[in-house]
Amino acid sequence: MALAYKLFDDGTGIQMDDSGHPIVIDDADDNKEFGIRAIDLYSKIPALQAEAKESREEKQKLQKILEPFGEQDPTEFVTKLAAFGDIEPEAAKTALQTVANLEQLDKDKNVEIERVKEGVAKSYKAKIKDIDTAHDQKMSVAQGSLKQKDLVIRNLLIKGAFDRSEFIRDQTVLTSDIAYDSFGKFFQIEEDGDAVKVFALNRSGEKIFSRANPGEYAPPEEAIELIINEYPQKDSIMRSSSGGSGAGGNTKMTSSKRARADALKKMNPAERLNEMRKLA
Repeated sequence: MALAYKLFDDGTGIQMDDSGHPIVIDDADDNKEFGIRAIDLYSKIPALQAEAKESREEKQKLQKILEPFGEQDPTEFVTKLAAFGDIEPEAAKTALQTVANLEQLDKDKNVEIERVKEGVAKSYKAKIKDIDTAHDQKMSVAQGSLKQKDLVIRNLLIKGAFDRSEFIRDQTVLTSDIAYDSFGKFFQIEEDGDAVKVFALNRSGEKIFSRANPGEYAPPEEAIELIINEYPQKDSIMRSSSGGSGAGGNTKMTSSKRARADALKKMNPAERLNEMRKLA
């Protein structure tokens, strides 16, 4: 608002209203004219200045209070605060504390959940370990049982063949157990469907086939004879025959063979086996 005194037309002085107050013109209000009590206004200036100073000081105090909250203008802060409506400060504090408690509760729940997960994982791993251990034990027992069964089958099919061998009994100076300990390593067992077959390997590691039945594995008795005939020290373990065939007639041993046979008989089984291995 811009005020100006109303002067006389000739510009010699200021016009007065009926109360003797100078007339002013307000150009911001369509040049409205009114009398102004200048003395009264002047007397109010100190009070207005004091009020303005107090207002400035209050504003500065508010600015210091609001600085931690990132606010500079108290008026703007009041505008923002008004957006909260009738919310009471204490109620707001309680609500904020509740939210904080809920957040802490969520954290505690998350910690507990992780603890439960970890416990479940450990328990699961322990159970898996127990299952693996039990499985390994069962496998070990099963493997031991299979080995035992293999040993029984081997004794029945292979060692039994040595025990029944007429060739060993009639044409060698060996007992069946010594012959088995020396030459049983050349025999193997294989499964053919539900059947179990015995075959022998020569010293080159090749399967020995029957001479009597070409195309088939040599049966144990034939294989025993063929393996012993390939033995480099065969003469030291064979009986000699006056007929020369070794298949009949009176059997007589040379003095050297008899001495060697007598020496073998005097040895315990382990010593006899070692001696046979030396001759192999």
